Amino acid sequence: MPAPLAGRRVLDLGALCAQRPHALAASMAAKLCGAYGAEVVRPRPAGGEPFAALPPLLPDGSSALDRFLNAGKRPGPATGRFDAAIGDGAALAAHAAGVPVKARLSVFGPDEPDPPMTELGLAALSGLLGIVGEAPPAPPARLAGHQIAYSAGLATCTALLAALRAGGEEMVDVSLLDVAAWLNWKVAAGVMVIGSAPVRGSARATWFTVPARDGHVALVYQEKDWPALRDLIGDPRLHEERFATGPARGANRAALLEVIGPWFAARTRAEITAAAQARRVPIGPVKWPAELLEDAQYRARGFLAQDGTPSLPVGWDGQRLAREMEDAAV
Repeated sequence: MPAPLAGRRVLDLGALCAQRPHALAASMAAKLCGAYGAEVVRPRPAGGEPFAALPPLLPDGSSALDRFLNAGKRPGPATGRFDAAIGDGAALAAHAAGVPVKARLSVFGPDEPDPPMTELGLAALSGLLGIVGEAPPAPPARLAGHQIAYSAGLATCTALLAALRAGGEEMVDVSLLDVAAWLNWKVAAGVMVIGSAPVRGSARATWFTVPARDGHVALVYQEKDWPALRDLIGDPRLHEERFATGPARGANRAALLEVIGPWFAARTRAEITAAAQARRVPIGPVKWPAELLEDAQYRARGFLAQDGTPSLPVGWDGQRLAREMEDAAV
């Protein structure tokens, strides 16, 4: 069975985008197109690949980010026939004039100026910085990696697939801020349902990462899970009124951690996870990067190659495409 974009050519203008969030999003969208079978051509500026020196760096000094986003793409000029092109407005205007389907990335949308912007700025504008991290006066915590840009890349690829399916000429517009706001949909939902948005360190925040004997585990339980978690730990103090509800546990967070901390510290992550799963309590181990290579779920999904390069679990009619496409490119 041919891949859905087999025979299509996609112009990846991520290396020519003026700003980093746009460049990352365009590169991710093009990577997804490649996983669906498209031939992806990536022109580079005179100074070379802009991602080549970006962290995280591998032991040989090369960029893991560059390897992840650009594996399987063909470096080359923006010449010849292309079915689609992805980039910011300036890059598309300069290099994709004759391409029928274009995906244009911007901060606010096509009718607004495109101001200087970082992923941290997008997180702030969307409200994500208001909910991640400890309570003030502690500073907010930024999201790890490039979650906003990669999500924008996924949105771009989805819109591009629809445009290619429809045929004809089309300009697809993706707002980075709109995507970030969508990622933070719980803030809008919170305002609509309970009249206020969640904030860092609010009394409703009862999710913790706690030390185990051999690392850390994350508690992401819901209110309905509290009785099972309380009984799992087995400390009679957890039946006290100050821990009876989610807001009460949030308000007494330090005391709660003092009570539950020793139980977790005395056990390994595997022991904690097994005991929690037996009671259907959502607790997950925090793993080191090297441990992910042997993770049973990742191995079953074929998510990581032995060198740690991640694959995309892209499928079509039930068949896995991403790994096969990457292997063929190598």
